[in-house]
Amino acid sequence: MKINLKILGLSYVSAKDKCDMLEEKVLVSNMMLRRRLTRGAKIAIFLASKVGYKNEKIVFGTAYGEVQATVNIAESIYNQTALSPTAFQNSVHNTPVSYLSIVSNNIAEITTVSDLNDTSYSVLKTAAIKSLKGENILLLNIDAFGFKGLDRLNKCGLSQLEAGVGFLVQMTTQSANIFIENLHYKDTAPSLWQMLEVYEKAMQQKNPILEVEI
Repeated sequence: MKINLKILGLSYVSAKDKCDMLEEKVLVSNMMLRRRLTRGAKIAIFLASKVGYKNEKIVFGTAYGEVQATVNIAESIYNQTALSPTAFQNSVHNTPVSYLSIVSNNIAEITTVSDLNDTSYSVLKTAAIKSLKGENILLLNIDAFGFKGLDRLNKCGLSQLEAGVGFLVQMTTQSANIFIENLHYKDTAPSLWQMLEVYEKAMQQKNPILEVEI
């Protein structure tokens, strides 16, 4: 089955270490809440602000979740120190979009997808299915790997340690002009490849329509 999605808005960020200019001081007015935001949450809030998000349903994908929070917990266990309640709260995979929903007072449905290297395409397929109800859907795909000691573990040679792609889409009967070819991006985590491919192709179209095969 093939479903065509009209891309209403799109945004992309990436950085070798940490993404700058995520505008969290503007987008999150509550200082205490802003201090708790994870890297993934800051990216999610920024991307949503750029694609025209208005409290739609969300499909969110991440291969590894909030790595820094998980590292903090592991270090506490290893050092036999007290576990941080905030680190525990921030360690779950849906943390970024949970903060996004709190900031925007969104009570709509959230679906979190984690499918390792296939995460990106799983996000697209899940969003395509949910779009059959005729509603706009926010798609987010984010992975942020920056933490102390990563240089010893980064055997894939990634140079972009933080990256995120966001789309706002709706189902359409219009003919597609974007088709997924599974292109590779060696500097970026494979979990984002299909979404990044769609982003680059959509930037070249005046009326981007994506075909998703499910």
